[in-house]
Amino acid sequence: MTSPSQGTASDPAAATFGVRTTLDWVSVIALVTIVAASAWLRWPGFRQGGFASHDVAGILYNAMVLVDGGLPYVDTLELKAPGSFYLARVLAGGGRDIACFQIWANVWALAGLIVVAGLGWRLWGRLGAVVGAGLYALHDAHLDSMDANYVTWANLPQIAAFALGIEATRARAGRPRATWWVVAGLAAGFAALCKRPDGIVLVVLMIMAWVTAGEGARARAIAVAWVLAGFVLAHLPIAAIYLSRGALGALVDGYVLSKWGLRYLGAREGSLLAELSEGALATAHFLALPLLLAAFAGAVALAARRARVQTGDGADAGALRAADPLLDPRSRREFAFLGLWFAATLLAASLGLRFYKGYFLACAAPLCLMAAAPWGLLGRRTRPRWLARVPAWILVAGLILRQSLLLDYARADRARAHDLGGRAIAAHLLANSAADERIWVWGWHLWDVYPLTGMRSASRIYKSWGILTQPNDDTWRRGSSPARFVDSDYAAQLIADLDAQRPIYVVLGSTVPAREFRELRAFLRANYRRDPRAPRIGRVEFWRRKGG
Repeated sequence: MTSPSQGTASDPAAATFGVRTTLDWVSVIALVTIVAASAWLRWPGFRQGGFASHDVAGILYNAMVLVDGGLPYVDTLELKAPGSFYLARVLAGGGRDIACFQIWANVWALAGLIVVAGLGWRLWGRLGAVVGAGLYALHDAHLDSMDANYVTWANLPQIAAFALGIEATRARAGRPRATWWVVAGLAAGFAALCKRPDGIVLVVLMIMAWVTAGEGARARAIAVAWVLAGFVLAHLPIAAIYLSRGALGALVDGYVLSKWGLRYLGAREGSLLAELSEGALATAHFLALPLLLAAFAGAVALAARRARVQTGDGADAGALRAADPLLDPRSRREFAFLGLWFAATLLAASLGLRFYKGYFLACAAPLCLMAAAPWGLLGRRTRPRWLARVPAWILVAGLILRQSLLLDYARADRARAHDLGGRAIAAHLLANSAADERIWVWGWHLWDVYPLTGMRSASRIYKSWGILTQPNDDTWRRGSSPARFVDSDYAAQLIADLDAQRPIYVVLGSTVPAREFRELRAFLRANYRRDPRAPRIGRVEFWRRKGG
């Protein structure tokens, strides 16, 4: 008889995480080793203490606004979801400590790896946990090289939401199952609050609830309603904050409707076929190894399904279920749920057709867990003969080597400071300004200056992409077009804000189209002077208030 810890998904006893045999302990040691290796890869991120992504500066800036009693979307013209802003308020010293935030981000990412391992054990048993976690660890530190970015904070709750959904499908009908669905919806809501596209896991959960609720449209609708209730519940605390301040409309406009997000989605102009080809190339480039293994497992599952259709599921098949997970309906269904999860995250990664590396982080967990299926190439119950497996093993070995080299580069890249220019600018501003002064900077690479100085922007327009310039149009392998100034009501609002606040410094980045913004140039010439003591950093311009 199969022991509970062997973890074939067809064995009811495998629904526990029991560690009872020597092989179980070996598996646990292997998982601890995988997590330790991932921590070692990320270790420079625990110590380097700088911005690996300038987007993270936007997170910290909004945390600064919260600490000062303001609200994103009200006191900032914001494009991103608000969840990470509230996390940064707690985890980043009120938005001013990037080093602390980086440490928490890496701990958060390691927690995601642990949840993947637990989900793998729950689905496929101990070997599935080791394979799934090992594959995931080969990819997540590379895909998530911009520590503390929005994808980092959204990924853990997204993975947890699916894991909780699996628990819901296995729970007893009634209150226990409803509770699991509510908690799963809650996790999906938190994922959406951190990064809107990751909220697509809600759709996966709704389909899972509908399929597994039993007979009758009413029972299925109730199960879906429990998921939606959890999703809405996750948003209530932030909604209550905005409602109490009379700013619920700003939250709805900035987060729910997000016209800036719609502009971002519509900024690409290439043909559909070309964009789909780009997506296929990007997916294969970033996820080649788990994609190959998941495709192998999927092909085996399809072949087994055709065989069942031809021979039927009789008494003999029922007797074999304990030995072959492919004959277990639950195993097949959960493999299909993983496929649905991957398809949903791939769709989310394709929004905007940029296919940035970090977007594929959300796709890695479902794909690696599909690759870890017991009937896959690395599973205990793999079916194909050696003749079919040997070429696949050769290809897998090459892809593992490739991924190891990418991880080595990612670790070295984490050890390099990416914000030296921002630090130099911040040091100059701090040495020549009072702590309570306002500043304004223009340029993506300069957003770091706000949290590095602890100084707030003189305008709610603290970032410019898609506001003062066209939306960024770079992709995973093509650079962005030169920035062009876009004249609009926001440009006029910026000048009015600067005129009212008169920041001590206005700093213009090397690549911004400042010469095209004539009103800004006129305002600076009238009220500011170039700072001759400023450090030379490319073509960055330091304008200091006259008489300041």
